[in-house]
Amino acid sequence: MPDSRPPRTPHVSVSDRTTEGNRTGSWKYLHPEYHDRVAPCRERCPVGVDIEGYLSLLRAGRIDDACDLLLRENPIPAVTGRVCDHRCEGGCNRAQLDGAVAIHAIERALGDRVLDGPLPPPAERRHAESVAIVGSGPAGLACAYHLVRLGYGVTVFERDERPGGMLRQGIPAYRLPRPVLDREIERIEALGVVFHCNAEVGRAPSWPALVGAFDAVFVGIGAQRGRRLGVPGEALPGVRQGLEFLRAVNEGGHPDLGDDHRVLVVGGGNTAMDCARTALRLGGRGTTVTVVYRRTREEMPAIADEVADAEREGVRFCFLAAPEEIVATHGHLVVACGRMELGQKDASGRRRPIPSGEEPLLLEADTVLLAIGEEVSLDGLPLTPRTEGGIHANAWGATAETTDGRVGVAVFGGGDVTGDERTVAHALAAGKRAAIGIDRQFRARQGVMPPLEPEALRIGEQGAPSMTRWRGDDPIRRVAPLNEVVRPRDINLADFARAPRHRDRHAVSRRRSWSHAPDGFAEVNLGLAAEEALAEAARCFECGVCNECALCMLYCADVAISRDPAGRFAIDLDHCKGCGVCAAECPRGAIMMSLEVPS
Repeated sequence: MPDSRPPRTPHVSVSDRTTEGNRTGSWKYLHPEYHDRVAPCRERCPVGVDIEGYLSLLRAGRIDDACDLLLRENPIPAVTGRVCDHRCEGGCNRAQLDGAVAIHAIERALGDRVLDGPLPPPAERRHAESVAIVGSGPAGLACAYHLVRLGYGVTVFERDERPGGMLRQGIPAYRLPRPVLDREIERIEALGVVFHCNAEVGRAPSWPALVGAFDAVFVGIGAQRGRRLGVPGEALPGVRQGLEFLRAVNEGGHPDLGDDHRVLVVGGGNTAMDCARTALRLGGRGTTVTVVYRRTREEMPAIADEVADAEREGVRFCFLAAPEEIVATHGHLVVACGRMELGQKDASGRRRPIPSGEEPLLLEADTVLLAIGEEVSLDGLPLTPRTEGGIHANAWGATAETTDGRVGVAVFGGGDVTGDERTVAHALAAGKRAAIGIDRQFRARQGVMPPLEPEALRIGEQGAPSMTRWRGDDPIRRVAPLNEVVRPRDINLADFARAPRHRDRHAVSRRRSWSHAPDGFAEVNLGLAAEEALAEAARCFECGVCNECALCMLYCADVAISRDPAGRFAIDLDHCKGCGVCAAECPRGAIMMSLEVPS
């Protein structure tokens, strides 16, 4: 017969008290901690800009604060937003979801906002020492900017009529409009930096006069002398250095491209792209420009966006070809190029071009522009070249030895002159690094040495030094700052919605002109509109930083996470069992599990 008795009710233990009395925290051997870790974009930035920090401020609507945070490390953001190779985007964790954040475009928008505002007030002069800067390119501008903000007197000596160095002489106006550069320099001058143009150090003023008048000297001379190709016919009429060509155009000249306007550009770097696109504009319709490069497109050191723009504008490319001889015949030039193939990797990490054994390639041209690299000339300065051991890079910048044996004056160098990677961003970093080194040396003379060493200033595992860390006045609240970088494996992609990357606007109609007219060299990349830049900033993951999303509270089974009186999250370690769910679910890797240390 079926059992007619009611089913038995299982016994359930019920507590008449809260679970607070059960201190389960004693079970754990790991405990969670909120840490500020380094976003990969910031580590990748040669200038050391707190990218995640200013993007976070933008999302909070604090646009002016975002500009100020950017300017702490980068004196010319409107310039770098246009010409930097933005390798920061190569490390962006968002790339694994739907595309890296367009950091360069946001930086440009902020830089333009700064330029549209009033000039800054003069910086307070707090120290008696004064510094001379030789060269007003990006390295010199950065060193001057940071030193004057640290309270020193700064004077910049520039041999050309206007400051800017290779920013003015080497970068075409369609990439960097001159009013933008002029306004950036005007802001640095407003801080109290004095500029002396048409002043070639070594002649007027002489080196003895310079070191006799200043307490330190920073040499930031750029690489302004093109390398020779080293093949027969290189000295023929119609063959010229690419830098010389760009300088002539940037000074308002109109170099002759020959009767048929056929131009060959030899090289694969940014100078080659600038020469090719400039020649295209200079010659107008009917001009043909071909870039000859000994490797493939994938190995080109030029900025990928510049290569793509050149191709869209009509520049042709001839890869795996290396000029071996240039011959003049029937009023034009014939360049004999050896056919190449890629072999094993060399010191640059790229596959080395080697002869393929095929028949040479013959290319006809009216003009050949050589853009295979640049060298630094120290003519007039008693400095021994780096190859002879005279300019030594170190953690505080680069110190230079003088051939005349002078002592007592700190001589620093940075940028091209010390062999730094030849980008605007690396030059800015070199100038900042030297400014920190000069400030450190001055403080040491006074017996006041800051406790920070180079490793403490570095951002991430291999990033640039932070001026904000050196000054010790970070406006952003940090929780246990660490130099551990947030990698893709630390990001919980499930918590982020897809949002397509905003693309730069381009003025296609302005790319070609019959003559060297203002419209022919008008800016091509117009960046993002202000509202697009703000929307792009919202795509940032905020890697490694708690943005108070509260998912840790939601997922904590022990209810061990709460907000403290200041509104920040606090972990009750008496009840946290160290399960690690909060760290695993944190979208941006801001929680780390640490070993328990026995008390």
